[in-house]
Amino acid sequence: MQVRIEDVSPVEKKLFVEVPWQTVAERLNVAYRELGKGVALRGFRKGKAPRSVLEQIYAPRIHADVAEQLIRESFVSANREHQLGAVAEPRDLEGAQIKRGEPFAYAAIVEVKGAVTAADYEGMPLERRRLAVPEAEVDKALEQLQKEHTELVPIEGRDVTAAGDVVIASITGTIGEHPVNQPRFGVDLDDAEREPLPGLRALLIGLPFATADHPLEIDIPADHADDNLKGRKASLRATIVEVRAKNVPNLDDDFAKDTGKADSIDGLRAAIRADLEARERSVITNETRQGALRELVKRNQIPVATSLVERAVFAQYNRLRQMLGMPPDREGQGLTPDLMTKMSSGGADEVRGQLLLEAIADKEGISVSDEELNLQVAMAAKAKNQSPQKVRAEWAKDGRLDNARWSLRQDKTLDFLVSKAAITEVDTLTQPASADPGPVAPVAAEVGHVHGPDCDH
Repeated sequence: MQVRIEDVSPVEKKLFVEVPWQTVAERLNVAYRELGKGVALRGFRKGKAPRSVLEQIYAPRIHADVAEQLIRESFVSANREHQLGAVAEPRDLEGAQIKRGEPFAYAAIVEVKGAVTAADYEGMPLERRRLAVPEAEVDKALEQLQKEHTELVPIEGRDVTAAGDVVIASITGTIGEHPVNQPRFGVDLDDAEREPLPGLRALLIGLPFATADHPLEIDIPADHADDNLKGRKASLRATIVEVRAKNVPNLDDDFAKDTGKADSIDGLRAAIRADLEARERSVITNETRQGALRELVKRNQIPVATSLVERAVFAQYNRLRQMLGMPPDREGQGLTPDLMTKMSSGGADEVRGQLLLEAIADKEGISVSDEELNLQVAMAAKAKNQSPQKVRAEWAKDGRLDNARWSLRQDKTLDFLVSKAAITEVDTLTQPASADPGPVAPVAAEVGHVHGPDCDH
């Protein structure tokens, strides 16, 4: 096989390939032999039709199949032998016609990673938020823990609902044009944040426990946060099924012991603060890493292949859907050309970031040890309540183990950049961190790389 390569751009090459006729003939022989085994033609027993007859009928199909096979095989071979670093299948094919006795020749454009050199990555100016957990956050977490340990108990000595009760009611009726039928609908008469409908709590206070088919009329404000509710009228009827009082524990040493987190209320507050500070440190670490990546990309606007940008945009789009609680869009039907254009800049920078971090990791000798990878697997196994062996086997099978190693290496490289940066401690970041959790698998991978289920190609 003869291969000639021309540079088209830093991330594109033109491939000229010639496959000898002997190889072409061998592939044709195999194709016609396999076809002849199963085809049934009038006048011939099954599997006995001569090659000349098969060629008259099936030549266009066989030639197309063999041409596709030759392109695929020769492309993989050329990519490997010439270390092209191809990131997409060949496109803009020229030639690729099978002609008897002649080499199979074609030309195609191939997108590649290209040579990546990261520059000016030490001493980057970065902001890092100071660690700060206000006492009010500790109070809020303590109150939440108190709620979680609150018991609902039967009520004695009264038969009318009161503030603080939890009412279970059968609710029927309509909200706007939508019917409502909730046989056991719970309402905490104290919880304003989770009030299902504005004013519902007040309407349920002071009702006898034996209330049946009680009318509830609610005009929902036009500025209500829920678009499905605002400006609508709720016409409901309530039948009380059950009423319970809340037995709220006192915030004392006994409560602290019951939580299993501390032996005293002061110790519990300290434990809560430690947890909150650990979470905040993790947030600050991720913010600082994002800042380092932004600055790195800003200083190194390397060219990137279009197919990699499209791949990154597709991944970003599905991460956004996941954040919004939407199912993945595997076919990208919602990714319109306009949306693709709007997201392309961010997609290009994501690819640049991955390529630059890989180049820096290679240059600086940054790697991930088996111990570090095992720790990542163990943490995931603990979160899933599974054995590390089972999780590792699953990850190895579908490519997530490679993705985990890649992700750890990217993070270690970012930590290296942060360690070499000029850090300024601030109370508030000038540029807030993105809500996007970032890629879980490399989008800047070469053809043939095995990805996990979260990858998009």
